[in-house]
Amino acid sequence: MASKFPTKVDKDKLRTRKGHDMTWSCDNLQHGEPITFYCKQHKIPICHKCATKDHRQETCELQDIGDVIIERRGNLEEKRPLIEETKLLLQKVQSKIDAVYSSSSKHLQTVNDKLQETFEDKLKNVKEREVNLIRVINEEADEEIREINEKREKRIKDCNIDIEKEQITIKERETRLLSDTKTISDKVTKKINDLTNKNQHALNTMKNIESTITRINKHDETLVNEAPQVLASIDEYISLNVHQDVSVYLDRIHSEVERVKFVEGEIGGEYYCRIDGYIGKWELVKSIHIPSVVNMPWVRGLISDDEICVEDAKNHDMYVTNINTRRTQKVIDGVGNMDITSCATINRNVIVCGKWIWGCTGDRLDGFISLYDRQWKMIRDISIPRNKGGNRVHVHVDMDGMILAAQFGQSNIYVINPDDDKVVHTVTMQDIVCGEMQALSSGDIVVKKGLNKYTVISRSGEKKAVIHCDEWMKSDCRVDKLTDTIYITYLVAGKTCAVDQASGDGIIQARRIVEYVRSDRSLYFSPCLVTPSGNLVGWDGDKLFLYKKTFIL
Repeated sequence: MASKFPTKVDKDKLRTRKGHDMTWSCDNLQHGEPITFYCKQHKIPICHKCATKDHRQETCELQDIGDVIIERRGNLEEKRPLIEETKLLLQKVQSKIDAVYSSSSKHLQTVNDKLQETFEDKLKNVKEREVNLIRVINEEADEEIREINEKREKRIKDCNIDIEKEQITIKERETRLLSDTKTISDKVTKKINDLTNKNQHALNTMKNIESTITRINKHDETLVNEAPQVLASIDEYISLNVHQDVSVYLDRIHSEVERVKFVEGEIGGEYYCRIDGYIGKWELVKSIHIPSVVNMPWVRGLISDDEICVEDAKNHDMYVTNINTRRTQKVIDGVGNMDITSCATINRNVIVCGKWIWGCTGDRLDGFISLYDRQWKMIRDISIPRNKGGNRVHVHVDMDGMILAAQFGQSNIYVINPDDDKVVHTVTMQDIVCGEMQALSSGDIVVKKGLNKYTVISRSGEKKAVIHCDEWMKSDCRVDKLTDTIYITYLVAGKTCAVDQASGDGIIQARRIVEYVRSDRSLYFSPCLVTPSGNLVGWDGDKLFLYKKTFIL
């Protein structure tokens, strides 16, 4: 092995040759001789000792190191033109590389610029779209806010109008009631002043008599002459019982004033209040003629403070008369085999009617109870069981908004929830229903038992009171829901309609508080209705009469 390029070695001695380094020695430390040969078999330069010792085999072909150097140098020199040519080619390649690199760089830069420009445009478009979308969103939101603000302002305005109307109504009611109480107070004050004056006059008279007695007692002659006259005047004045009359009148004032009370409550979804409780005097304030288009009028009930339901008994059409406007309007076309027996309001939007239908069979009374809206459009029917009795059903609405329904001639009264038409309770009484029912604020029910008898029962069916009068040969009743006062309308001698006032405990409080002569226009008897505001509406067969109560002493 050699560590340096070998020099040419002669087999006999070392000699310097062109291209041979004499300092090139063998790698074998034991030899330390210059390189002289090259073993082509092992492809290594060797010294003389290596040649004689380690490379003697036939396979080893030794070559003089100098010849090897010259040969290989020559071989290398032969490659120089190829190297130059290759260098030129490589230089051209380098130029091409540089050109391609430059071109590629420029192209890629162009691509990159285009890419950046494109994405800048994209970002710009996205930003512009964002701005446009935000603008649209803001415009839509502004529009929505504007609409919301308009709706809010409208609702606030409507609310203010409604509240203002309600406040005006409340103030008007307060003013009216304060006026009523002032009227009562003025009447009481006037009567008290009259009694005070009367009593003071009596006192003054007694004082004058006392003075006269003192004067005539001073002289016997005067006493003898004037005593009979003075005694006669004393007896005469004492017989007037002024003190007793005043005392009785004071008791009456106290009793009547103690009856006065403020009553309030909700009827048919509306709030009502008034000064009531006293007996008073009923005065006719208005009469309303029913137009001739209603052939045979028959009052069936009221659905508000001023709306009276009137049926034409001839063709069964239903009309509503407004006692304020005096206008009568048809609301339901009649059906040949059906009459409406009664009607009442459940709330501001719903009216319930009971019906009388001929030819009904089966175990259910279908279509005998109907709900209508305020435009008298049918909402739905409510069905109840059919028992032995007449084919007519009467309805009423209690203070809780529950429907009371009963079939004529049987003993069950059904309490129906109008929200789901379910019977929530059945009141079973000992007697049978012979007409309409009226609910008291306590929950008790006034039921017509016969021509001249009414029974007050509890919701359990217990009889609590009987209201009866022999004079009521043909009668009907209505209840004031705010005071529980019962008004019984009846015929006197078949021609005059009269109204008596009774309480829920069966006591008749006043007789014939209202009277009117019956007309020949209608054959049907109708009750005197009680409006929620406490007025009475009588019916003579031709006209409606509106009565208002005044306080009297």
